[in-house]
Amino acid sequence: MCKPQVICAYKLIYGKNNGRFRIVRKRRFFINAAIMTGSALLSRTLGMGFRVYMSNTIGANGIGLYQLICSIYFFCVTFATSGITLIATRTVTECFARGEASRGRRYTTLCLYSALTLSLVTAAVLYVFAYPICETILGDVRAVLSLRVMSLGLPFLAISACFRGYFYARRKAYITASEQLLEQIAEIVIFAALAGSLAPLGIEYACCAVAIGATGAEVLSFIYTFYLYRRDVRKIKCRICASSGFFRKAASIGVPVTLSSTVRTGLSAAENVLIPRGLNGYGHSVNDALSKYGIIAGMAMPLLTFPSAFLLSFSTLMIPELADAAATVRKNSIRHMTEKVLRFAFLFSAPAAAVFFFFADSIGKMLFNENVVITYIRVLAPIVPLFYLDSVIDGMLKGLNEQLHYLTYNIIDSAFRVAMITLLLPIFGIKGLIIVYFASGILNTGLSLMRLIKVSEVDFNIFGWVVKPLICAVFPCIILSALQHFTSFLQNTFFTIILLLLSLLIYLVLICAVGAVSKSELDLRSYFSPKAVKTPSQQN
Repeated sequence: MCKPQVICAYKLIYGKNNGRFRIVRKRRFFINAAIMTGSALLSRTLGMGFRVYMSNTIGANGIGLYQLICSIYFFCVTFATSGITLIATRTVTECFARGEASRGRRYTTLCLYSALTLSLVTAAVLYVFAYPICETILGDVRAVLSLRVMSLGLPFLAISACFRGYFYARRKAYITASEQLLEQIAEIVIFAALAGSLAPLGIEYACCAVAIGATGAEVLSFIYTFYLYRRDVRKIKCRICASSGFFRKAASIGVPVTLSSTVRTGLSAAENVLIPRGLNGYGHSVNDALSKYGIIAGMAMPLLTFPSAFLLSFSTLMIPELADAAATVRKNSIRHMTEKVLRFAFLFSAPAAAVFFFFADSIGKMLFNENVVITYIRVLAPIVPLFYLDSVIDGMLKGLNEQLHYLTYNIIDSAFRVAMITLLLPIFGIKGLIIVYFASGILNTGLSLMRLIKVSEVDFNIFGWVVKPLICAVFPCIILSALQHFTSFLQNTFFTIILLLLSLLIYLVLICAVGAVSKSELDLRSYFSPKAVKTPSQQN
């Protein structure tokens, strides 16, 4: 949710064109992006470790139930907070850009009141109607206790989201980065402290331990950001200023974002609820259906998408550059940067897919107690490039002012997934879900990619961008995974990590050797150069 806020703040604050200011702009942006990247990587690592710890503590059944709880909770979070960070960022940034600091402080206060009101109403509804929601929608009343606990954290989460928008506007990325890390660590610590006593009482209380950890982390995050916010606004002289126009502007910003996000999250929640029901209709018991759902959605998918933290951070860095180029109608720059990012996405995702496919046994045994997760890691590995590419393309479409198409494609994809899950799971079971993942990945990524190619006027080179990296990634993985399979002393965690690193090293050598990437493209500064650097295909 942080990308739109960063883009808006960037465009409003750094809209000048003189050379010196552009250098300062890029330097500041690189620093903030570096902070966000480091924070995202550390947070992803902690989150992945937490997933592994959860799966080993509450089991696949517990993970499945908790995923269902989160589907309802995230829908409420989206409704209550999806637009508030963007509203705070946009309104406060504009005020500070005009030199109206006191008005910016006033607008932040109004954002806080709005966020608190909406989140309290949403939390009250969720708490009161938790039982009928769980009984009729989720089909499992064991989720009631956890859902009520998590509803208590909604007001704290909403206010923290508002503070986050304020700090984005103030260009203090380190505060939001440290807040997210604090929240992640607090959630892990609280859960670890409670799991030993609550998990043995049953799945209901095991999930409740996770819910208490999440809620406690949100409270601590609120306290931390509130303290830093109070410290920051003390420097701003408080003057009486009118708030006329704020609510009209806030509505114009927040309503479209909230409506579109709520529709998509609602469809996603419906999808998550329908998966266990579809598996149950196929013939699995309730607990078995939850277990299979938990293994795929709570173990395999988070692991497969874990490396995308690197790629998402890079794409976040590129979005404002594309927005700037689009605003000044620099078509050559748009074409150059789009080509660079697409090539980088394929170069990065190809080895990730190959590693997950050929080393699925070693990675699965190293992280999870559930052996069946290995099968799903290997089966889903081929669509990893589609997952990664889709997230990058979505970001670039936002930068090119193609938000309407981005939202339309995602809503179409979500509706398609819901329909496919309803039709296929009762007939084919878990195989139907795999079909849905593949079909959805092809549909959404295909639509987004075609739109991006059209607006950026890029000449898509399938052989140079896709085939070459895949061959270079598969070759070392086949050899090294076979070597590990037939050599017993290599089948441990230490040698698995060594072989993974060796596979990536050989891949880097091969892509340079076959001309899939040039030396200039390994320099990240070239991605922002005003002069287009020739790609290997162009050089040839």
